[in-house]
Amino acid sequence: METTSLYVELIIIGLETVMWMASFSIYFTDIKYISVIKEMIEKLPASIFLLGIMYILGMIFDRASDFIFKKVENRIRHNSGLKAKSSILICKSSDQEEYFKFTRSKIRILRSSSINVPLLVVSIALNILKYYQTENMFLIFVVVTGCVFSFFSWKGYKIVLENFYTKASILEEAYTNTSQ
Repeated sequence: METTSLYVELIIIGLETVMWMASFSIYFTDIKYISVIKEMIEKLPASIFLLGIMYILGMIFDRASDFIFKKVENRIRHNSGLKAKSSILICKSSDQEEYFKFTRSKIRILRSSSINVPLLVVSIALNILKYYQTENMFLIFVVVTGCVFSFFSWKGYKIVLENFYTKASILEEAYTNTSQ
């Protein structure tokens, strides 16, 4: 995978993580600290610093979500019938490397989003309840929209993963049959 794509992917995951972490920190401290966050973001060197933080958080959260969803991925992989230890070997040998890179990127982002989005929704809902008790429609909007995005992150992750392993299994079988 191009390293630039991997950096962007991890920064996206890190950005999601930073968003719910910032929202929870506002909830557990005070809303007046949002001005500190705003000032940091407005400054260019701080933005570069934040990109580094998001990249690091993205790596950590990607590994955490990989660990959390390991059983799900193993079950889907097993159900696909893929026998190879590494799906990248199948994709490389069948000239499907670009498909592999793009699909693995989608899997990583959707997998992390299926954890990050619910955390973000909960943190925003808590802040609305704490600071804007009279904004019931906004709270309902955030919760409903968050539930929809959470559902599609999770469902999208499972569908992309199932399609990926099914295709890898088909390619493996075709490659095995042509090698014999």
